[in-house]
Amino acid sequence: MVVLMDIGAKLREARESKGMTLEDVQQRTKIQKRYLKAIEENNHSVMPGDFYTRAFIKEYAQTVGLDPDEVLEPKAQQEAVAPPVQEEASEAPSRQERSRTQENDGPPRRERKGIPYLSSIIIGLIVLAAIAVVIFFYAGGSNENTENDTATQQNEDQVTSPENGQSANPGTNEDTADQSADADEQADDAAEDEQAQQEEEQAEPKLSVDEEGTASNPVTTYTLENAGDEVTLTLAAEDGDAWLQVGDGNNAGNVYTGTITAGSEPVEQDVSDLETVSIKTGFARATKLEINGQELTFPIDNDVQTIKVNIQK
Repeated sequence: MVVLMDIGAKLREARESKGMTLEDVQQRTKIQKRYLKAIEENNHSVMPGDFYTRAFIKEYAQTVGLDPDEVLEPKAQQEAVAPPVQEEASEAPSRQERSRTQENDGPPRRERKGIPYLSSIIIGLIVLAAIAVVIFFYAGGSNENTENDTATQQNEDQVTSPENGQSANPGTNEDTADQSADADEQADDAAEDEQAQQEEEQAEPKLSVDEEGTASNPVTTYTLENAGDEVTLTLAAEDGDAWLQVGDGNNAGNVYTGTITAGSEPVEQDVSDLETVSIKTGFARATKLEINGQELTFPIDNDVQTIKVNIQK
């Protein structure tokens, strides 16, 4: 994830200096308000991923008049800093070098006189004789032990469980169980990794058209996938007043009913708790709709039209 540091404070200060609200930035960048707020608060845990975090910060910076590269420069500098390599220790001579120097500086050793190899030969012969004795006694007694061990092992191999007829050797069963458990654990880890990767790839909201409306009173159906915990419906009007009726899919108008004049402030409705939201307009050409920053369009030129959005978290 991106180390945001003071990036959020810098972006918020630039936005406020231009007199812009988070809604203004959302409308220009099409980035959800909750992501913009998370960037300002340096709360990157709610972001969908490092790639999107960088992209959102750059888009935000350009919107409020900042240089995106300068905004992200503190992180690059932090990553470039490396701890200095300590080389002073190599300059000091090691203990072995000092010892070797002292030995070279001292008087030469005198070579020992006498018969240097006689004692070594005697010791070697004694050791060989001891080894031969041990081998002799070990070989004589091991044959009988080997025969007894073989017979015992054969009897153990023939013993089976009286209940299910399986081998009574617990060591073999334990090894098999351990291997099976390790295989199951590895399979579970692989499945979790694959699921996490798929969830990360599908984290971005996706708006798609299921059915386009036709006839005199058309109804167009959308599906919003990966909507997230917060879902906001934005209602606005341009080039004319628009009468709007917003419901939960079962009751028309129980969420919002009213007329929005052209050029007035957009109306935002929190529809996070709904599974389906329906919007009916009396003047489609003047009506501008967005859900979580994504535009909802009317397919034909009829004035009276209805849009339904199925919301999937």
